[in-house]
Amino acid sequence: ACNRFMMYFLMSGILCFASLALSEAIDIYQSGFCPTVYYLTALYHVFAGFGVWGLHKAQSEHGGSMLSLVGATTTLIAYLGVIYFPIAVMGSGLSITGFLDVNPAYKISGALWFAGMTLFGISILKIKHFTTWNGVVILLGTIIFTATPLLKWPTLLANVTNTVFAATAIYMCLMTLRNFQRIS
Repeated sequence: ACNRFMMYFLMSGILCFASLALSEAIDIYQSGFCPTVYYLTALYHVFAGFGVWGLHKAQSEHGGSMLSLVGATTTLIAYLGVIYFPIAVMGSGLSITGFLDVNPAYKISGALWFAGMTLFGISILKIKHFTTWNGVVILLGTIIFTATPLLKWPTLLANVTNTVFAATAIYMCLMTLRNFQRIS
């Protein structure tokens, strides 16, 4: 039963990271947010924490660490805290940064996400179940995505970073599912 749940978590990871990649592609094509981007981002937020949890479970079977557990759990909590965020931003008519200025409680989820993904990325490098480049992409993606609005970098940088981040996460989920099927 535990392996079945891991498989479902990994499939939800593929779904969510695919919706993230699609939302970023639409955002780049549209040169700005549109309702489709907001809805796809909300869908991503619904499933992303479970996808990260599936990746944690996969690597924890190969000498997992407390770092991976704390990172995945923190990330899951952070994503659950921002499920409605894209819809609320869309309804407000404000930019994301403007919305965060008016609703600073969402910054808590952002800080949790940053901490969780940083810990999870470090755990990937330490456990070595996934390749080193997977951990590096997770860490760089986390840092660049967080730094973009704070340092007023072009949004296109976050779009490209999120697309690479999503492709890496999908790859990790697919490789884990492939290995899971060999074992079963």
